Amino acid sequence: MNRKPTALPLRILVGMLAVTGLVVVYLFQRTDLAGQWHLADSAVGKFLINRGIRFILNDLFAVALIYALFHTRKYVVFAVWTQLAGMVLFLIPYFVLKLYFPTYNGPLLSFLHRLILNPTLLLLLIPAFYYQESLARRR
Repeated sequence: MNRKPTALPLRILVGMLAVTGLVVVYLFQRTDLAGQWHLADSAVGKFLINRGIRFILNDLFAVALIYALFHTRKYVVFAVWTQLAGMVLFLIPYFVLKLYFPTYNGPLLSFLHRLILNPTLLLLLIPAFYYQESLARRR
């Protein structure tokens, strides 16, 4: 395994910060950061920046949680690649649908919305990694 000895208190601190970060992002989901920081003037620009920031923060906190739980380099690297793939496969199509088809409010958009605004993909990795570790321990 690719584990390096790390102090358990550091992992606990990272885990607590990750969970706290996920909760804070959820609680402040309606905050207009792009408007407050003067990053964009148009409604479209604010939408793109706010959703992008929320997506990236959620996924970074989920990667930190995976690091805290497993402290295995291959899991963290896989989680980062999953985040990048989610950005290409889910975030970009979500933006395209929201911007070019604003009246569409079907199940595809709802599905993409859930994947974008919640770190669903990365949180699904946690039980998968636990399962993989349990299989590795049996060998």
